[in-house]
Amino acid sequence: MKLLTGEILSNEKYSDNLYKMEIFSPYICKNATAGQFINVKCSPESVLDPLLRRPFGIFNIEKKFNVFSILYRVKGRGTEFISGLKRGDILDFAGPMGNGIDLNENENNILLIGGGIGIAPLYLIARFAGGMKKNVFFAAGFKDNSYLRWGKDLIELKINYAVLTEDGSWGEKGLVSDYVWNNIKSFKNFDIYCCGPRDMLKTLQNIYKDRNNKVTALLEERMACGVGVCAGCVVKLRKGKKGFSYKKVCKDGPAFNLGEVIFD
Repeated sequence: MKLLTGEILSNEKYSDNLYKMEIFSPYICKNATAGQFINVKCSPESVLDPLLRRPFGIFNIEKKFNVFSILYRVKGRGTEFISGLKRGDILDFAGPMGNGIDLNENENNILLIGGGIGIAPLYLIARFAGGMKKNVFFAAGFKDNSYLRWGKDLIELKINYAVLTEDGSWGEKGLVSDYVWNNIKSFKNFDIYCCGPRDMLKTLQNIYKDRNNKVTALLEERMACGVGVCAGCVVKLRKGKKGFSYKKVCKDGPAFNLGEVIFD
């Protein structure tokens, strides 16, 4: 991990509160892999409010052009600030952070289950797995069609996919967890990666608790330092039959065995 700066090449508005930012960074493109994230300073130079950096999963990497991207939602002052950055502005960030995912350890079949902005880190997994000629299926669920522009990125992956919205305004109407349950036999021999709201992850945990699939969750937690010093992003994991331990999402994750996660 290094403290870095990179020129912003684009900061495209996908919907009212959804943006995709592309940043020039040879270091990230050379050293980052799927599942990792960056920690962004979300205020002008010499300004310390907001004080804490914000974590964003790496959405895509274009090694040929030394460009990587993040997909983010505007939720507070920090993301409101970066949504106003323009082409040519400089982004202050640290990365790559967290532990990457080794796709060589996987089955040839991979199911990605994303809810809301949880699709962001899964997209790079899909890119890399597709490049390894693995059979990838992406199931994505949203409340409405505010992620519709992302559908063009999804099509570029040239993989099989299903999109669900709670209001039926895009794709099938329903929940992505219901889709997975209804098609459980079709994904019997798939390794699974999921990222999204806690309720979705809890439902998936129940679906797969008695099945043999390898299920990995990329957890989204608020992070203060991002390097494991402050212990502000701990998650409780099962240890043995009755015990548990604490792990730091920023340092030990963000990927964990979903079956071991304790959702209090």
